Amino acid sequence: MIQVRPFLNSDPPAIAKIINDCCNLEATISPNLLEYTVFAKTYFSRDRFFVATIAGEVVGFAHLGSVSTDRPETRTLIISNFLVRNCDTETANALLDSVRVFAHEHGFTTLRIGSHPNQAEYYNGVSSHFLNVGIPSTQPILPVLQDLGFATVEQWHCLQFALQSTQIPFTRQQMTLRRSHQIGQVHDPEFDSFDLNAIYSHLATSRLTLTDRLTQKEHFQLTYACLAQSFPNWPSGGVDVVTYQGGDTFVAEHYEFLLCELLRQLAQTNLSPLRIHLGAQQEQARATAEEIGFEHTITSAHIELRLDH
Repeated sequence: MIQVRPFLNSDPPAIAKIINDCCNLEATISPNLLEYTVFAKTYFSRDRFFVATIAGEVVGFAHLGSVSTDRPETRTLIISNFLVRNCDTETANALLDSVRVFAHEHGFTTLRIGSHPNQAEYYNGVSSHFLNVGIPSTQPILPVLQDLGFATVEQWHCLQFALQSTQIPFTRQQMTLRRSHQIGQVHDPEFDSFDLNAIYSHLATSRLTLTDRLTQKEHFQLTYACLAQSFPNWPSGGVDVVTYQGGDTFVAEHYEFLLCELLRQLAQTNLSPLRIHLGAQQEQARATAEEIGFEHTITSAHIELRLDH
């Protein structure tokens, strides 16, 4: 018989095993890594983490986001992670029933799995699979959740550039920008909100900025995280662009320039590949990246379930 209960302090090893068994990640997720990135967060709340068991054995879990990820304006509850062993439909349904009760008690009418990386508190940075903060299209839990009533409302794409096999372009436009602009770099930058600083606190982050030499106006910035430098014993390689920001309009030349500058840095450090994570609506950024040589690797679905239907 399936039972669902709140999180216990003894659960991390079993939770780590389910993640490793269910997801094709770059490296094995250890209980210590989960403690560091998830359970030790100041905003972690055990009553928003549901664990499914059979005869005392953990067989699945549903982790809701913190209060700060809730969307009261649309009465939407964000689910950070939802996995069950062997994609068992009965286990998934039992967990979903508990989530429904929680949602009803707190006035939510919609459940959502998937959010922008800047709203991904817990699993952001644990793996490139989680940076999209949705469900990879190849993840077997996706059709199970769709059978339970979830529908796809948005998609995010992961693209990567393999330095060992792809040449970094250097164009005349890039040469011109080198003369007219200067590049700045800050390690472990301060983000512009308390929530963002908390979200990225477990990652080794850096930021590249592109500034006009004459006006000293900052035109573009690119923030990235290195998993290999964030977690002990993580395999060498792997850098993720977590956010980019320009002016009021997107300037493809600025985006291309900083991506290529970052690639040149990585070529000297043996860190590869470089991954970027883009929403389906970020067509210009994706086209620019593909022209440089980035290739698509993962599509993640953001899914929703309306509880009032």
